Amino acid sequence: MPRRTDIAADEPRSTVRPLNDSMLATYQSLTVLARRFAVIEVHLLSFVKNDANFDKGVGSSAKHTLLIFTYLALFFYLSAVVGGHILMYGSGELPVRPPQERGMVRQGLPDSGTSDPDGVKRTSVLVMWHWVFSFIAGTVSLITQVLLYVWLEETNSVRITVSIITVFVILPLVYLIPLPSASGKRPSTIGS
Repeated sequence: MPRRTDIAADEPRSTVRPLNDSMLATYQSLTVLARRFAVIEVHLLSFVKNDANFDKGVGSSAKHTLLIFTYLALFFYLSAVVGGHILMYGSGELPVRPPQERGMVRQGLPDSGTSDPDGVKRTSVLVMWHWVFSFIAGTVSLITQVLLYVWLEETNSVRITVSIITVFVILPLVYLIPLPSASGKRPSTIGS
């Protein structure tokens, strides 16, 4: 008859596996999306660098600002792609190496012991937050450059309409703003 501790030890692994699978699916899909946005930014970069795409009245400082936001979005999305691949590699789902037990040798190097019992590396949390920040910052930069281009090239009715739509699009990011709690102990986000 199996001991209760043996059954209890297996339960967390069977519970955590679906969570790990869903996180891996999130890493994979958002990494593909970040790659596509990076390609879009390369095309936008070639568009912004061509002076023929702007009216003669557009100042060089406005074009320079648009160019800066284009580079920002490009590098933030590239960072999100790299971070997503690192997270997938840490999950053991890239074909480079399979996940291994603690203490085993990986490619000639001893395991550093930085994993918890479920195989999640402690550094993965830092990489995950960097990945999330890069993706959101790239998206904000992309929205900003589109809004800036509209304000440089379009009529007032288009400017106002796109500005209102931009406010609506950015509203979900308000969820991420930390607010002080009523007790003054720890800041919380709006959604918690």
